[in-house]
Amino acid sequence: MALRLYLPRFQRALLSSTKWINTSTRSLSDGTEDIRYEIRMMKRSDIPSLYALLTLNKWNMELSYLECVFNTDPSGLVVVVKDDGEVIGHNGILAHSDTIASSGMNIVKDEYRKLGIGKQMFRDVMKVMADRNVGGTSLSNRISFYAQFGWTIKSYTFHYNQGPVNPEFIADVPGGDFEVVSARDIKFDDVIAYDTEIHTVPRPVYISNWAEHQSANTYVALKSGRVVGYGVLRPADKGFKMYPLYADDPAIAKALFCRLASHIPAGEDLIFTHPIDNDQANAFVAGNKLSTYLSMTRLYNKWNIPVDIRRVYSVSTTEYGII
Repeated sequence: MALRLYLPRFQRALLSSTKWINTSTRSLSDGTEDIRYEIRMMKRSDIPSLYALLTLNKWNMELSYLECVFNTDPSGLVVVVKDDGEVIGHNGILAHSDTIASSGMNIVKDEYRKLGIGKQMFRDVMKVMADRNVGGTSLSNRISFYAQFGWTIKSYTFHYNQGPVNPEFIADVPGGDFEVVSARDIKFDDVIAYDTEIHTVPRPVYISNWAEHQSANTYVALKSGRVVGYGVLRPADKGFKMYPLYADDPAIAKALFCRLASHIPAGEDLIFTHPIDNDQANAFVAGNKLSTYLSMTRLYNKWNIPVDIRRVYSVSTTEYGII
């Protein structure tokens, strides 16, 4: 299935007046070594090296996700590269519109974290966003780090959950005046329109790259021909991510959950990241006895973007999205 690689005009012009190259010499904290590095725009050829860095830091960020983000909009993605070619850091921002953007994957290799590279990189990408309202995801115990860059407006909190699905839970499939069909059987533009309602800003390139990928199992709930929910299941390095799961009511959400979870091989884990204020999503976590590993909070630097948490059972991404 072909990927949609076009970029909106504001994304194509995003870096037209900005120089990313930022070469510096810094000393390690023990004074035994000087390093020389540059902060520059990410290239497609950097993806394997970035993936290796994420894997080293035990991020469950599969290679295909990095390709999805790069294919969506590489203009706001940066890497920190040593003079020997090693990628030691990354940060990036996807601009959703002229006024809103999302930041994600702020990472620096362990032994270089005391050199201020992360802050320097973060300041550079924020400059590119200019007057946009930029949102990001923070571990709930790291909020103070982002506050120094102006990210002080808290939105919703969500939990990263993982574990095997409960066969009894997914065997109890609710019925109703709706049907669940494969996304391949309908016009995908209708899914994009529904996603826009919930995400609040259109993101047709990202969602098409993610949900129409050959590895994706994507299902859509229809009521009288109208989209009332959808979900995507994709394999991660470890387990399977149900990102996102959106639905208009709990019965639709569970029907989608059951259909998606049926694709997970026995013994494999489900990864399900839910807003803690969605009580029915909490029930899904409890019903499958999933373990909660991380608590994360959505932050903004200018204004909060309210979303309808009641329709969000699992987020689309913990990185580059509003929800």
